[in-house]
Amino acid sequence: MQLTHALALALSLSPAAAVTKGFNYGSTHGDGSFKSQQDFLDEFKTAKALVGAKDFNSARLYTMIQGGTTNTPITAIDAAIQEETTLLLGLWASGDTFDDEIAALKSAISTYGDKFTKLVVGISVGSEDLYRDSPTGIAAEAGIGKGPDTILEYIKTVRSTVSGTSLKDAPIGHVDTWTAWANTTNQPVIDACDWLGIDAYPYFQNTDDNDVSNGKSLLQEAMNNVKKNSGDKPIWITETGWPVSGKTEGKGVASIKNAKTYWDDVGCNFLFDKVNTWWYILQDADGTTPNPSFGLVGTSLTTKPLYDLTCPTVTSTTTSPHTSTTSKATGTSGAGTTTGGASTFTTSPGTAGASTGTPTPGSNTLGAETTPGATPTPTPGSSGTPGTGGASGTASSTSPVNTGAASSVSTSAAGIVAALFAFVVAF
Repeated sequence: MQLTHALALALSLSPAAAVTKGFNYGSTHGDGSFKSQQDFLDEFKTAKALVGAKDFNSARLYTMIQGGTTNTPITAIDAAIQEETTLLLGLWASGDTFDDEIAALKSAISTYGDKFTKLVVGISVGSEDLYRDSPTGIAAEAGIGKGPDTILEYIKTVRSTVSGTSLKDAPIGHVDTWTAWANTTNQPVIDACDWLGIDAYPYFQNTDDNDVSNGKSLLQEAMNNVKKNSGDKPIWITETGWPVSGKTEGKGVASIKNAKTYWDDVGCNFLFDKVNTWWYILQDADGTTPNPSFGLVGTSLTTKPLYDLTCPTVTSTTTSPHTSTTSKATGTSGAGTTTGGASTFTTSPGTAGASTGTPTPGSNTLGAETTPGATPTPTPGSSGTPGTGGASGTASSTSPVNTGAASSVSTSAAGIVAALFAFVVAF
């Protein structure tokens, strides 16, 4: 079976009961203050009523801990239960608070029971920890990470924690950059996961031809590179998006027009209703407007987005074991329906090697994701700008450094470090 066909099949066989669409939700506001249950409730309601979009009823979280507490379960759970919003849980794995994350997970299970656990589509053990522990992440001062041995042990701990509970069947995975998944040093983590989460932002791939028109092909290539090491593990897109405003990265121009193009090309015509996807982000201009800003809505939380989210009529190529057909699909959200089997994921001509080594902004900072809880440091999942650079400015880690990068990861290393350094300094 050709790689692209195998990728299509693996992407279509998600462990979740149905293909999931949703957004990422940080635990703090842009000014660093902690979100309350009402804040999460307002966000979940807005997402479900967002004009032009449909069925964005899932939330990806970065921590189990409510800000300002040691190990109290995050109040997003209460809001999700009230709104029937499904959850991709996250346990923050870098730093020294993982025991508190486990305590919060146990407390949530015992406190809320089935009304909570029935909403869980998956559990993520960490977010971009492997990238931050890599030479590229350390050179970029991306913050504290964890090596594969530590993440592997944390996955085992989570499996033991949920064993015998109503979360025993929840698929467990890890979220990282595609370059981390292409790093053979991290193969033990891949083997331990039920699914692999990718944070991917072609906009930031400034050593490539990252014009928005190439966004889909760059994302396809990243996924193909992950597939080389992932076997039949399902691939979930845990973060992607295009900024509505901000600085230019190579040929990547931040604008409302380009954000709409990326939504249509990548979201509507490639991911939605085919791959479990959590878009970045519903709102990030919350108190402050980051540079770049990825929010679908502006400084006010509103159901009216900055651009039309209605998916256009698209032409989709579908593949069956015997035939290939092209069909028209229409819809007001998602990419419509396809016929003839799983959709084919291919790399466009002329893009081979384009996505080499470029880090993705994302869940490790989101305005500065370091240690959660009542500490003076920013909490994971704040509503700020995504980025692989951490706000803490420290690259130290007690974990062994990831050094066994696959050959394809090193091609654009100089450009990556430069871009990341500039991004971190900016924030």
